[in-house]
Amino acid sequence: MKDHHHQPGNYYTCPMHPEIHQDEPGKCPKCGGMDLVKKSEMENSHDHSGHDHASMMATPEAAASFLKRFYIVTFLLVPLLLLTHTVLGLLGIDDFALRPYLQFGIATVIFYFALVFFEHARHEIMMKKYGMMTLVSIAVGAGYLFSVASTFLPQLDAEFYIEISTLIWVLLFGHYLEARSSMAAGDALSEVAKLLPKQAHLKKDNQVTDVDISELHEGDIVVVKPGEKVPADGMVVKGDANMDESLISGESTPVRKSKGDLVVAGSICTDSSIEVTIERVGENSTIGQIQKLISQAQKSKPSAQRLADKAANYLTFIALGTSIVT
Repeated sequence: MKDHHHQPGNYYTCPMHPEIHQDEPGKCPKCGGMDLVKKSEMENSHDHSGHDHASMMATPEAAASFLKRFYIVTFLLVPLLLLTHTVLGLLGIDDFALRPYLQFGIATVIFYFALVFFEHARHEIMMKKYGMMTLVSIAVGAGYLFSVASTFLPQLDAEFYIEISTLIWVLLFGHYLEARSSMAAGDALSEVAKLLPKQAHLKKDNQVTDVDISELHEGDIVVVKPGEKVPADGMVVKGDANMDESLISGESTPVRKSKGDLVVAGSICTDSSIEVTIERVGENSTIGQIQKLISQAQKSKPSAQRLADKAANYLTFIALGTSIVT
């Protein structure tokens, strides 16, 4: 059935799979029946600008990108370190005129790989939520620019190329680890979705037809055959069978279910067919609640990180104020 109230610029998406976009309401095809929610293109644009840096990089591509940047910066740090006054002195090499310009060239390439942090800082600034990325970007940007000025104005005599490059190196590796952690939560969502079958045997008017589980509604009657998984939470209305609920509860011993007993989506019917009246589908089901908790955990921040972001918010203004005064 089409949504007659649908207007251009509106769409429906899954709270746990934002890449799903549909023109009509329904169930998410990826996570086993989660209800799609209505959003507007304008709202989506606003939400996107509000994503923090963690949510923006929770993809395999982002993790690979951070790891690649980390390797390149690690390689570039070696010659940059060799060009410092300390190392040259240890090696017995006198300072030479091209040294600061070589450092400038190498550090500029390293700085290029740190531009991703400035993109995250831009999102924080747009939302007026000045977090750690804003503070880091100010530090990296100011240190780099002052070092460049010192290179071409030797009287300043203050270069921070190695310090800034080391900070970038550490940040890239930290972001890679964070991206891997976010990916693990996403993998957990996919594994939970696999607990549900793709189709169900819907019984209607004494006729049984196979339908996608996204088409199931409360009150529908489904037939679950031996070896098959229950497609949604419900109550047994006909038959009895031993149900393997180990995927849900961890208990390996099958549980006998008969008329009037509740069965959970994802449990396996082991020995005989039963008929089940659907009572909970989508995000109201047991699987849906598990997915919702995983999604919330993926998007939430630990209290320590929230405290750090709050501190960074104040430190940003303190740093800017101090730099202006001095």
